[in-house]
Amino acid sequence: MPFVIDSFYLSAATLGAPYIVAKLFVSERFRSGLMQKLGWLPERRGSAPCFWVHAASVGEMLASRPLVKALEETFPDWEIILSTNTNTGLSVARKDFGDKLSFYFPFDLSWLDRKALTLLRPACILLIELEIWPNFLVAAHERRIPVIVVNGRISAKSVRAFKAIMRLSGAFREALNARENFYCARSQADASRFLELGIAEERVLVTGNVKYDSLPIEVPLEGKERLRQIFKLRPEDLVLVGGSTHPGEEEILLRVFKTLKTELPALRLILVPRHIERAPEIEEKVLALGLPCVRRSRLVVSEANLLEGQALVAEHQGYSIGALPPMLNLIGSGQVVPSEREGIIVVDTVGELQHIYSLAHCVFVGKSLKGIGGQNVMEPAGLARPILFGPHMENFSEEANLLLESGGARRVGDEGELLEAVRDVLTHSQPAGVMGQRAREVVLKNRGATLRSLEVLERLLKGDKD
Repeated sequence: MPFVIDSFYLSAATLGAPYIVAKLFVSERFRSGLMQKLGWLPERRGSAPCFWVHAASVGEMLASRPLVKALEETFPDWEIILSTNTNTGLSVARKDFGDKLSFYFPFDLSWLDRKALTLLRPACILLIELEIWPNFLVAAHERRIPVIVVNGRISAKSVRAFKAIMRLSGAFREALNARENFYCARSQADASRFLELGIAEERVLVTGNVKYDSLPIEVPLEGKERLRQIFKLRPEDLVLVGGSTHPGEEEILLRVFKTLKTELPALRLILVPRHIERAPEIEEKVLALGLPCVRRSRLVVSEANLLEGQALVAEHQGYSIGALPPMLNLIGSGQVVPSEREGIIVVDTVGELQHIYSLAHCVFVGKSLKGIGGQNVMEPAGLARPILFGPHMENFSEEANLLLESGGARRVGDEGELLEAVRDVLTHSQPAGVMGQRAREVVLKNRGATLRSLEVLERLLKGDKD
């Protein structure tokens, strides 16, 4: 019984009650999906067997796209439902998988997990990366529901934590090592750590990183040109993008921008914070430095700029404006929000990061100078952008090392090194272009993990499929 794990969770919640209550009042992100997380989940009505795909947040949800598509093609008679932990992850799920049931993952209390499994009746559960929740795994094992970890990654710290839980809970130890569960690891190092937990070798496989399969190596020209018009970017502009930034990094990028602006008058800066609710505070910091600023949500495309963008696309692709694809003809018009062409753009919308990266002449990936762990460096890599990041890339160390070894990225240690690196990239276009191409080559060489993971599923579920 998961009594020990429940007791730990409830004790932690009791001790942290003041903090939790405060966060509920001040953070919309923290409140998002609270009722579903407390067990009020929608009931699955269909009778077909069902895959439950769980992805923690935006990155994992995006990575699941090729996997979901492959599941649809290989198991056409199965339903697919999706869950996530965050409001941004749910936004992506509803945008990309609008025809499928999507919801917030429940808190990992035993009675909530059992209730969720009763309501949703999955025949197989796919956990993207390391979403191994002890009580949830125990509840699935009680019902003999196979759990497949896809794109599995696990740190030495997580191994220690799981070993501690296993010593306290025999039920979790048994569920983790259940015969019906498989672990598709991203790398040999991750596979070795899963084996440290006592999982049988035949149930741990190195399949690679599925995120490479979902990374675009180009974006639609009409979307890119539309965004260029909305942001009022000129052909001569040099665009520096700070992607998935965390507190403290925006100030660094602003100082770098202010210094380089005197040398490079055409320099533009686009800040994309990891958590968009921080946009108002970032805007205040920009204005406090005496720099013009506008939020992405306040920018809409004008009819004049829309026609200009359509003409560019038409000229590039060889058709008339009247024959443009429906998506471009239907691009919304509206009142133009005045903004200076030199203004710094703070992005407070979801789902545009890839298009924004495609506009960049230089990309800095956040949570790597301030904060620990880093963010996904492979999104700009697939688009052949020159990439910079700080020393703290613990959660993406494999990807960072691949890019560094290929010459597709540069690591900077502090603000001074970032300033010099940005200056170097923006003033030496040919080496920067080579750097971007090498980054893209890393992505292309590492594709195929989705198919390898699917082969594991086919072997496991062959009897059910037949």
